[in-house]
Amino acid sequence: MNLFNAIYSSMILYFCIFVLASIGGMFSEKVGIVNVGINGIMVIGATSYIIFQDIITRIFGVAGASSMLWQLIALPISAGIAGCYALLHGLATIKLKSEHTISGFAINLLATGICFILLGIFGHGSKAPYTNINELKYSVIDSAGRSWEIISFKLVLTIAIIVGSFIVLNKTIWGLRFRSIGENPQAADVAGINVNKYKWQGIFISGVIAGVAGVIFAQEFSSDLKTGDVRGFGYLALAIMIMGQWNIGLITVITFIFALLYSFSYYSGTFIYELKHYRDILNLVPYLVTIIVVMATAKKSHAPAAVGINYDKTLR
Repeated sequence: MNLFNAIYSSMILYFCIFVLASIGGMFSEKVGIVNVGINGIMVIGATSYIIFQDIITRIFGVAGASSMLWQLIALPISAGIAGCYALLHGLATIKLKSEHTISGFAINLLATGICFILLGIFGHGSKAPYTNINELKYSVIDSAGRSWEIISFKLVLTIAIIVGSFIVLNKTIWGLRFRSIGENPQAADVAGINVNKYKWQGIFISGVIAGVAGVIFAQEFSSDLKTGDVRGFGYLALAIMIMGQWNIGLITVITFIFALLYSFSYYSGTFIYELKHYRDILNLVPYLVTIIVVMATAKKSHAPAAVGINYDKTLR
């Protein structure tokens, strides 16, 4: 594998993970709910996928678990479980009126504990998840024997979610009502819109999309789940969402640039001999760029006006 192929494959992977997690967070905040728990929801999605694969492996063997059919079934099930887990955050913020950030961190901590327990049970106490997963993708092998990824299922699915989210939020009546909840829920209520209904929908959709991001993470980095985390990618996704100003188009562009920087900084130190000694410094570049951009744009950010504010029907 040469430098270009490594960067391309890695960039597609990180792009899919980050953009889906960012869009997931955006759906939640569009209805006024700050979802710091995106990272934990990704952990639940990834853990559910690994456990489902482990169960199928025990029943049908490795060949059965690696088939396209079971993977296509495992993905929506895992995403649905992540969506249901996100409803805990909805319970805390919508019903119990708790502080959103604290609830989000609680969701993250609980997800880590659940991950440890489940992997301990299914891994017979070793917390070693099933790792024999064949990704659904089309690639070609050149004369030198190198595999070149052309397109993958995760990329097709990610593009479909990006386009679908944009159309639904910006071109439908449901999307107009949905966005109004995060801007002025009192006005939306006066107009006859069921505010809490849309909030529940937003938090569930947020969880499902973040769960898909977790599944993609598990397909490539399943061994990392032994730490009960997804490398903190959920927090990075929230930073990208803020840089993207809660706009799907901007989020997509910024995620693409970040994924390119992330992949180049990682592999340049591996393939370019002159940069090997600066590998750790290169790995810092994407994070430094993110911090600088967030600091520079923080005062000009256009978050939904009612984000983080618990809705009180009596205040009109």
